[in-house]
Amino acid sequence: MNWLKTAAIGIWIRAHSDLLFRALVSLGIFWILNSVYSKYEAVLLVTNPEKLFIPLYIYTFIILILVIWTLLSLRWVSGISVAKKKVAARESFTNKSDEYKKIADVKNYPKLKTKKDSIIES
Repeated sequence: MNWLKTAAIGIWIRAHSDLLFRALVSLGIFWILNSVYSKYEAVLLVTNPEKLFIPLYIYTFIILILVIWTLLSLRWVSGISVAKKKVAARESFTNKSDEYKKIADVKNYPKLKTKKDSIIES
């Protein structure tokens, strides 16, 4: 039963890899900004404390944008059953049959026309 739980978690991570990448990017940017801001904060508190508000506003604005970006990506999180369907759909698209590959070559099917061509002829 433990292997089933591990497989389900693996499928969920595979289906939501783009969301996990967003979260990791947000955490990385937050960590870098926090370390840079703390250094500027210490220097400005000693030298010129009244100019500390400008970097504070910029830091706060960037952090708010990161939080909103990360929270908005959470609406695409789904359960295990939907994750299985997402993984199956991705695999079926990459492992499509030869019939779809034949259609991709326009030279083999010259009678295919765009919607614009059919409107012009009629």
